[in-house]
Amino acid sequence: MKTVIHFTDEVFFKPIKYTFNLILSTLGIDYEILNINNIKTDALVISYGSKRPEIKANYHIHIYQSKLFGDNYMKPESMPKLPLKRYKDIPIIYEGNGDLSEFVVRNGNVIETNIDIIASSFFMLSRYEEYLVDERDQYDRFPASASVAYKEGFLTRPIVNEYIELLWEWIDSFNLGFKRKRLWGDKDFFVCLTHDIDVAKWNIYNEVKEWGRIALKKRKPVSAIKRMKKALGLMIRRIDPYWNYKEIIEIEKQYGFSSSFYFFGGGNHILDATYSVYDKEITNLLHEIKNNGCEVGLHGSFNSYNNLEMLQSEKESLEKIVGEIYSIRQHWLRFDVKKTYAIYEKIGIKCDVTLGYAQHEGFRAGICLPYQPYSLDEDRPYNVMEIPLTVMDGTLGNSQYEGLTAEQAWLKIESLLASVKRYNGCIVILFHNTYLDVLGHSEYMDLYKRCINFISDNNGLGASPIKISKHLFSFNKYYM
Repeated sequence: MKTVIHFTDEVFFKPIKYTFNLILSTLGIDYEILNINNIKTDALVISYGSKRPEIKANYHIHIYQSKLFGDNYMKPESMPKLPLKRYKDIPIIYEGNGDLSEFVVRNGNVIETNIDIIASSFFMLSRYEEYLVDERDQYDRFPASASVAYKEGFLTRPIVNEYIELLWEWIDSFNLGFKRKRLWGDKDFFVCLTHDIDVAKWNIYNEVKEWGRIALKKRKPVSAIKRMKKALGLMIRRIDPYWNYKEIIEIEKQYGFSSSFYFFGGGNHILDATYSVYDKEITNLLHEIKNNGCEVGLHGSFNSYNNLEMLQSEKESLEKIVGEIYSIRQHWLRFDVKKTYAIYEKIGIKCDVTLGYAQHEGFRAGICLPYQPYSLDEDRPYNVMEIPLTVMDGTLGNSQYEGLTAEQAWLKIESLLASVKRYNGCIVILFHNTYLDVLGHSEYMDLYKRCINFISDNNGLGASPIKISKHLFSFNKYYM
């Protein structure tokens, strides 16, 4: 049966079409947009607008439009009104204006709803609030605490996927024979395994500073002495706890997995790399990583997220050694939705894995799938794929953020992995080489192994962004 989309909003045609395309492509449903005069009665019609059109269709779903796409678009007045209402515990970011007794009303084969899943999804995917809310932390990052998802308690839920499931529930209730398309072939979910190489090699100078930090700042002199003894033992045996790349790769290869390692191509900030990719030892490492089937990506330096010339220079430096760069993550997760994607387009970056929060794990864009982000300034999708970062080691373990024990951290990660499996999705997890070291974070190597085990035991696959992209396109012709 043919699926027809009908809406008459010419002013906001592009964002509405973009959102419908993402939702129906995820479901694997072909559709066409038609005006009311060209709709045949044997089609499934999904309409969107402030009024339900009089359509003579056998099966009809109408989604009442909210006020997001209206006169106050891109003004503070268009932000969601908190607290949000809920339908079966699903937060409704934008409520339609239909005169309905309930959020979902069915009359025969006509379903009407005031849950504006189009505006609500677009709000999350476009990062609409980040254009309008000026709040930033000390690193010029939009903080998790400023987001609607955090304030309303659904940051750790992929709310866009929940809206997609709602629409599928309505479509499937007609028993028209539609079949969901599996995004990943015979796999239930994908996990992007990624590693940021902020510090490539261990050095005694930084280690001594760490002893002082533990003893003086954290006021744990006994812990500092224990670490000192352990570090001296590693020095005597000439073991670099940060040079653990081979171990990481071998753990992943045992399960047929692969990952991405993000290296700096430059940068001059105090928080940037202390290594050069032109150092012979680092150059050899880059080749070794690629030869083992892993991806080498670019770790954009601290000030590169809004500087085209800087990021282009860093990309070119790394490409001279490893060839074309496919994906990127910005250092310290510094990111500006108004500027960073546009820079990626201009310098040829195909995929970003930055879009998460340092302060809290969760779904910043509300989705556990790769997608094309949307430019509100230019009113179009960017020619870039975003696979949003969902959780990183430092968020969970660093006392600056959540400061959890390894077991507490695992419970958070396990819950996120279970969610992505439930929605046949894809997420990004980040473990630094310096968090998988035997010196300061030995428990995190065990935590990483538990992640790998969970993915394998639950019919998932761990891979780099470039491999995930190829897999997605080969198994699902509809997607993007």
